Amino acid sequence: TKISFFFCRYMAIVRPLQHSLSKRRARLALVVIWLASGLLAVPCLLYSTTMTRRYANEQTRILCYMQWPDGRYPTSMTEYMYNLVFLGLTYLVPVIAMAVCYTLMGRELWGSRSIGELTQRQVDSIKSKRKVVRMFVIVVSIFAFCWLPYHGYFIYAYHNNSIVASSYVQHMYLAFYWLAMSNAMVNPLIYYWMNNR
Repeated sequence: TKISFFFCRYMAIVRPLQHSLSKRRARLALVVIWLASGLLAVPCLLYSTTMTRRYANEQTRILCYMQWPDGRYPTSMTEYMYNLVFLGLTYLVPVIAMAVCYTLMGRELWGSRSIGELTQRQVDSIKSKRKVVRMFVIVVSIFAFCWLPYHGYFIYAYHNNSIVASSYVQHMYLAFYWLAMSNAMVNPLIYYWMNNR
């Protein structure tokens, strides 16, 4: 979703005359986004299961976990490969694509020199576009900051299984999970803050 949103902004700023998002293209983009998201979730559908755990105080809890064909987290190679694909598709590809788009937008807006004098309207338009690029750079940076610990945790846990047995692992995981999910809360605040400047 982020990639398509930022690509539209890129086209509007760098190639405004070629930018035309028809209803057909918008629908196609939505279908691709939903299909890709659905495909990423298929392993969760296939390998999720539950287990009942009884505690010393007579309390029981039903836990949901992933039972991969070759074992459980964190020793499953299948889960490790899934986490690498998930990291690539939901973190690395968006961050790299957005970084490339913003680099090109920045070069276009800060590096271009117009022939002759600019009208006040053109100056205001360029300032407005530069402000949008700054805002998107902040959004991408915060996205990268919020999601990296979450993805890194699963990769690290595979290589260092002993972390899973530590007493603080659940708190650490929840902190990383909270930080990743907080990205969705932070974005509207950034948009509001940047639009009021």
